[in-house]
Amino acid sequence: MYKINTEYFDLKRIMNSGQVFRFYETEPGSFTVYSGNRRLELHQQGNEVTFMCSKVEYDEYWESYFDLKRDYGKVIKLAAQNCKGTGDKGKLFLKEAAAYSAGIRILKQDVWEMMISFIISQQKQIPSIRKCIEALCERFGEKHGDWYGFPTAKAIASAGPDGLKGLSLGYRERYIYETSVKYLADGFDGGSLISMSYEDAKKYLCTFSGIGEKVADCVCLFGGGFTDAFPIDVHIKDILYREFLSDAEKKKIEADLKRRMGTVDIPRKKLLDSIPYTGYQDIIDKAFSPYKGVRGIVQQWVFAFETSK
Repeated sequence: MYKINTEYFDLKRIMNSGQVFRFYETEPGSFTVYSGNRRLELHQQGNEVTFMCSKVEYDEYWESYFDLKRDYGKVIKLAAQNCKGTGDKGKLFLKEAAAYSAGIRILKQDVWEMMISFIISQQKQIPSIRKCIEALCERFGEKHGDWYGFPTAKAIASAGPDGLKGLSLGYRERYIYETSVKYLADGFDGGSLISMSYEDAKKYLCTFSGIGEKVADCVCLFGGGFTDAFPIDVHIKDILYREFLSDAEKKKIEADLKRRMGTVDIPRKKLLDSIPYTGYQDIIDKAFSPYKGVRGIVQQWVFAFETSK
C-alpha cells in the first residue's frame, strides 16, 4: 500500500461528480475504483488517502488517473480572487460551487471507456448507467476473479450487431456496436487523442456513431486531459441560463420563443433547448474567461454543486 496526504482530494465527491461510473463506496471512507483491467481499493481519512497498491503502480498509473500532480489550490485561489467582493449573480453562484466542490479532481480515464460510457449515459440516470456498464463488462470484459474489466472494441464488435441485446441499452446498442467497428477500422488508439488539439480531438470524436458535441466534450475532459473542455448537459444549460445571463437577455429569449410558439406556457426544457450548443459556448467563453485552460474543473464544480441540491 501507499499513502499520501494532500488537500483538495475528496474521494466521495469525485465518485458522485458524474465523471466516473465504476467507482463505489464499499463502506464509509473506503472505495473501490475500476479502470480498464485495473482495480484499486482506497481508504480516506481527512487529507490522508491510502492506495492499496504498490508505489510503483501508484507512480505509473493512479497518480495521473487522479490528477494528483496538478496544484488545485491555484484554481481555488483563482476563483476566490475572481469572485471577491462582487454582487454578480453568476460569480456568487460560482463562489458557492467552488466552496462545495473543492475536493473534486478531473480524472484521467481511458478514452475508449469514456466513449462507450458516455454513449450509454445519454438520457439515463447514474444508477441505470452504472448497471448497464457493469452488465456490458460482465458480458464482454476480461474476468479477474470476482470482477470484470472494461471490454475492448474487438470484444464488442466480434459479437455482431445483435451481441448487445438484453443489456437494457435500447437505441444505444447500434451506437456502441458501430462505434466499436469504426474504432477498430480506423486503427484508433485512445492514447493518440491526447496528441491532437482539443478542437481536432472533439471533431474526430464526433465522427463516431452516437457521439455528439456533449459526449465528445465529456470524452475530451475525462479521458483526453483537455481541461478546457466544458460539457453542456441539461444541468449545465440550466445553470448557464439561470445564473450567467442577464435578466434582459433572458427576457428577450423568452419573448422570442413565446412569439414563435404562439403561447406563454413554455416548458423549461423547451426554453433551454431553444439555445444552440454554440450559444451556450458563447456564454461560457464570456463568463468563464478567467479560467481559460481549467474551465473543465470549474464545470465540475458547478455541476456537482447543482446536482447535490
